[in-house]
Order: sequence, then structure tokens, then C-alpha cells
Amino acid sequence: MKVNKSTLIVSAALVSLFGLSLIFSQISWASTATEIINGFSKTGGAAGYDINPTSGAPKKEFVAAWSNYINGFATIFGAFFMVLVIYGGWLWMSAQGKEEQVEQAKKIIIGAVIGLAVVIGGRLIAELVITYLGQTVVF
Repeated sequence: MKVNKSTLIVSAALVSLFGLSLIFSQISWASTATEIINGFSKTGGAAGYDINPTSGAPKKEFVAAWSNYINGFATIFGAFFMVLVIYGGWLWMSAQGKEEQVEQAKKIIIGAVIGLAVVIGGRLIAELVITYLGQTVVF
């Protein structure tokens, strides 16, 4: 295989730049633990969160914070599936003997029930994972 001289020069330049970027990035990563904690405290305080000044960790616990998010999403999805079930029931009641509309309503209701079961199962799995992480993560 024949290699052009320009291809070789460009490849060597890219490898050299990559190597230099690795060297300089290692230098920029060097900082003490107190600088990191102070950075967390400053950033969290500027964002309006209650921060523990000695550790830089938020005062609200990990499990409680993520449980609020999961409960919020479960509430939103639960309301969405409730609307789907109501819509499917309305289609069924207004079908007036039309079999295709009854079948469509059944599919909507069954899909909504399956979706709700998936959301509830996902919420349970997420709660277990977050509870387990909350026990293992120590700030």
C-alpha cells in the first residue's frame, strides 16, 4: 500500500496534538479535595440549593430527592393513562353497535392498562435501585 507524504504528515500532526492534549488535560485535572468541595458548595449555593458547607453535599438526601422526581413522573403518566381509559370507554359507549369502533376502544383500554402496569413496574424498580444506591452512596 502506497502512503502519500501529505497523509503521513497530517497523521503525525494529529497524533502529536492528541498526545499533547492528553498531557495538558492531566495537568488541568489536578486539584485538591478542598478545591473540589468548595467548587461544589459555590455552584450549589449559586444555584439556590441548601448546601452543607463542610462537605459540599446537598442537605436534601439522595433518596428523597429522586423519589420526588419518580413520584412526579408516575403521577403524570398515571393521569395520561387515566385519560386514555376514559377515551376508550367513551369510544366503546358511543359505538352504537359498530364493531370496529368497539375493537378500537378495546385496544385503547388494553394498551392503557398495559402501559400503566409498565409504569408501575418501572416505578417499583426505580424505587428499589434508588433505595439501594441511597444505602451505598455516603457523602
